[in-house]
Amino acid sequence: MNMKQLYTLLFLAVLFFVVPVAGVAQTDTIVVHHDTTVCESCDWYGTTLTESGDYGILRMDDDTIPVKDSLHLTVNHSNTGIDVQTACDSYMWVDGQTYTSSTNDPTITLTNTAGCDSVVTLHLTINYGTHGVETETACESYTWHGVTYTTTGVYTYAYTNTAGCASVDTLHLTVNYGTHNVETETACESYTW
Repeated sequence: MNMKQLYTLLFLAVLFFVVPVAGVAQTDTIVVHHDTTVCESCDWYGTTLTESGDYGILRMDDDTIPVKDSLHLTVNHSNTGIDVQTACDSYMWVDGQTYTSSTNDPTITLTNTAGCDSVVTLHLTINYGTHGVETETACESYTWHGVTYTTTGVYTYAYTNTAGCASVDTLHLTVNYGTHNVETETACESYTW
C-alpha cells in the first residue's frame, strides 16, 4: 500500500465514523464486486495490475458514502511463436500472401486461446525444382535415364530432386543412322567398287 492509499484509507475511516449522511446509517457501507478478465494489465484506481488475484479498496462515492470495491482479476498473457515451414517453389501463409523465396520476416497478430493478441513469425525455406535441358546427337540410339531412344525427338524425365521438389529434365535428341546401300552389279571377268 502506498502513502496515497494509506491517507485515503485514514480519511475514509474518519469520515465513515464521524460524518453522518442523510438516509444512510453511519455504519452502512456499499460493497461493489468486480470480476474482470484482461490481457496483460489493468489500471484500477491509479494502480497498474499485472497479476491475477483479488484486490480491494475503500473509497467514498459522490454522496460521501463509504464504498468497498473488490476486484477479482484474471490476467491473461499474449505469447509469441515461430512457424517453421519448408516448401517447394512457393508457399501461401495464413496472412494470405504467397512467398516465393526464403524469409524470416513476415509476422501476423493472431488471438490466442486466452483471447490475447499474439505475434507469430514465419521462418520459411523455399526450395526449387530442377529443370535441366540437354541437347544430344547420337548414331542409331541414345540411352538417357535408363531408357534407350532410337528416334529424334524431345523427351522429358520427371523426378523428385534432393530438396524434395518436383523436377523435370528435358532432352533434345537427334538420332542419325548409318547408310546401308545395296547394289546389284553384273560383271565379266572383274568389277572395281
